[in-house]
Amino acid sequence: MRVSQSSIRIIFVFTLCIFNLLSAQPEFGSREEIEGIVIFHDKTSPLLFYYEPGDLILDKTANGTPDFRFLDMRYTGTKCYDDIGEKRFKSLLQFGVVMKKIEPETLKRIKTRLKKHGNIKIKPLPISHINTRLILPVENNKYATIDHDGALEAADKSGFSSSKSFWTKRTYTVSLTKYESQLFNKQLKNKLIGLSLNYSYNANVWFPNEESISGSRDVKAHFEKDSVLDTANNIKNKIVKNNTLSIEIDTDKFTEVIKQIDLNEEIPPTYAAVEVKCYDFTENLRPELYMKIIEVEAVSVNNSEPITYKVKFLEKHPSLFTQHINFPYAVNMNLPMRYRVTEIDTNGKRKILDWVEKPECSSVIDVTSVSKEQKIVNNVLDVEIDKAYFDDEITHTIEFQLIYHYNNQITTQTLVFQKEDNIPVKSIHYKSDKESEVLYTTKRKNENDEVSASDEKILQDDYIFINYNE
Repeated sequence: MRVSQSSIRIIFVFTLCIFNLLSAQPEFGSREEIEGIVIFHDKTSPLLFYYEPGDLILDKTANGTPDFRFLDMRYTGTKCYDDIGEKRFKSLLQFGVVMKKIEPETLKRIKTRLKKHGNIKIKPLPISHINTRLILPVENNKYATIDHDGALEAADKSGFSSSKSFWTKRTYTVSLTKYESQLFNKQLKNKLIGLSLNYSYNANVWFPNEESISGSRDVKAHFEKDSVLDTANNIKNKIVKNNTLSIEIDTDKFTEVIKQIDLNEEIPPTYAAVEVKCYDFTENLRPELYMKIIEVEAVSVNNSEPITYKVKFLEKHPSLFTQHINFPYAVNMNLPMRYRVTEIDTNGKRKILDWVEKPECSSVIDVTSVSKEQKIVNNVLDVEIDKAYFDDEITHTIEFQLIYHYNNQITTQTLVFQKEDNIPVKSIHYKSDKESEVLYTTKRKNENDEVSASDEKILQDDYIFINYNE
C-alpha cells in the first residue's frame, strides 16, 4: 500500500505534539521571580525553563474605542419560551482582551541570569485552561457574581499559543440571564459600565506526592526511601497565576458599545445565538483524540439556502473549550438547525458521525464525548481506618496504596494513617483508564519499621473501611 507524503507529515505532527505534551514537566516548587517574571524549572531537563503568562488588559478596536459590546436581546417572537414564560435567548456580553507580552529586553536579561545553569532554553509555560469569573457591581458597594460559564475564545491565529509564544488576543463571551441583564442595565442608566473579570491560569506541573510529606520526619524519610510511586502521578493541575481585569467604560463617550437586538423568528448575523462546547481536551477525557470538527447548519432567511459554519477543538489547545457561532447571514429560527461531528485521532484516522438535529430554541451544542466514549474517568475514593489498629500500641503507621492504570501506565497513590491523626478518613482523587482494574493493598508498620502487608484486593466501591478484625 502506498502511503502519501502528506499522511506521513500529519502522523509526524500528531506524534510530535503528543511527545511535547508528555515531556514538559514544569516543577511547581521551583518558582523564582526574575526581572518581575515568575520562572519555573523543568523537573527532568535541568537546562529547560518556563515563563509565566502575562496579565490581561482590555483590547481596543482599530479606531481606538474599547473592544466591548453589550448585546441586549429582546425576544418578540412567540415560539422560544420555557415552561414559566421566560425567553430562552439571553443577552450577551463580549469584550476583547490582550495578554501582555514580556518585553524582549526583559526576556534577554532573564536569559542572562539563567546562563549560570549552562546553555539554557526558555519557553512559555504550557497552560491547560483558564478559569474566569465575572463580577458586576450592583449598588451600595455590593457585587453580583456571574457564576455560569464565560469563555475566552480565539478568533484567529492570535488566539492560539505555540511552543514559542503565548496567545495575544482572545474574546471573552458570557450570556446573561434576565436578572443579570437588569443589573447591567442599571449601570447603563448611570452612564458608566464598571465590572471585573477574575481569572486564573492553570497548568499541569510536577508536584510532590501529598502522602510523601505527611506525618513525622522519620515516616516521611522512610516512605521516600522505598516508595514505588510512578513519577507520572506527580503531575498535578495547579493554579500558577491569578489576577483581576477591571473594566470601566463611559457609555456617553462610547455609545456604540451597547446594542439592542430584537429577535422575532430569525437570528441576525450580529447575534451569537449558538455556543458549541467540548470538554474532551480540557479534561483529557479521550487521550487518543487529536481534533474535533463541528459543522453547524442552519437555513438562511433570504433564500432558504443552508448555511454551514465550522468550528474546531484541538488537543494542543486544551484551554479553548467554548466557541460562539455568528452566522454570516440571518437564519430562520422556525426551521431546524443541525450539526455534525468529525473526530480525528492521534494516528490521523478520521471518523465522521451522523448529522444530529439541535434541540429547538436551545442555544448550546455540547459535543463532549458521552460516558461510553470516554477513555479516562475521574474518581474519588474515601478511605477510613479502624482506630482500633492503634489501640494495641504496637502499630505505628498504616499505609494504604492504590494501584491503577492511567494512559496505559501503572500508577499508584499512597495514603498514610498515623496514631496522632485526628480524622481517620482520607481521600484520593485520581484519573484512571476506563474499565481497567483498580487494586489496593495495606501495610501495618510498627515503631521498628517491621511490616505486615495484606494481599492485593480489587477495588469495588468508592468507599473502603479498613477493619481491624479482618
